[in-house]
Amino acid sequence: MFWALVTVISLHLAAGGAASKPAADKNSGTTSSHSQQQQQSAGSDSDADSPADSSNTDSSNTDSSKYDPQAERQLLEMANAERARAGLAPLKMDNGLVRAARAHATKMAAQNQLSHQFSGEPPLPERLAASSPLHLERTGENVAMAADPDQAHHALMSSPPHRDNLLSPNYNVAGFGVIRSGRVIFVAQDFASSLPSYSVQQAQDMVDASVEQLRAQAKLPRLKRVDSRSAQSSACAMAQADSLSAAAPPPGASVLRYSSMTPEALPSSISKVIAARDLHTYSAGTCYARTQKYPSGAYWVVLVFY
Repeated sequence: MFWALVTVISLHLAAGGAASKPAADKNSGTTSSHSQQQQQSAGSDSDADSPADSSNTDSSNTDSSKYDPQAERQLLEMANAERARAGLAPLKMDNGLVRAARAHATKMAAQNQLSHQFSGEPPLPERLAASSPLHLERTGENVAMAADPDQAHHALMSSPPHRDNLLSPNYNVAGFGVIRSGRVIFVAQDFASSLPSYSVQQAQDMVDASVEQLRAQAKLPRLKRVDSRSAQSSACAMAQADSLSAAAPPPGASVLRYSSMTPEALPSSISKVIAARDLHTYSAGTCYARTQKYPSGAYWVVLVFY
């Protein structure tokens, strides 16, 4: 017998977590699942790489003598076999996510409880961001206690919310942590969607291309791009404040501000402004930063149209 607890929350409620649950008898498979997704933000004011393994494997915060790397590999192999049968790409192991999963599994073993967030522990997106340099968009987690990896995997696959995490097409990287405690194992499976990372200049070029594409789709002439230190400073000020609030636009200008995990995707709400017929020039500023709202990083963009 096993039970499942599902928690689905948006980024601004990430501090909330699933309640701790007492560990079940060693002969049962006990599981819990959890998922979170980052959100894109947009605002406007108007006055007229492929996933990669991280190389650092240090786990000094936990007792490595209790890790079971063989069980971790076995669980990943079984998960990827299920994904292959479902026609999905395999999950790639990321060492940063492994460190996060092991640290959380260690806490569960120490407390003899299953939980997605213990008192004083950061929420899942922050834990993964602190452990991995990857640019992560979505995050999810399964936790379980069982006698062995086979029992844990069977319990997880038999529960729809946990199966959904294991077979989600949205995830492409993972880190599994297995800690042995007496005759049972505590399992933490951390999942994420790893997005390509771009330099500020690459992100700016992608924003420019998207602006030009919108103008072309509206059958309007291209806008002249004007370099502006003010726009760049404004974008970085927003990132530093973790807010879209900024100074008022210059007289006669329209200012669009947004934050996004993917710089090439302009929010649909600003497309009408970009397609206005009376525009001739624009300046843009782009800044990348990890913030409380975006633990794994986001691009903050300011577009000023004249």
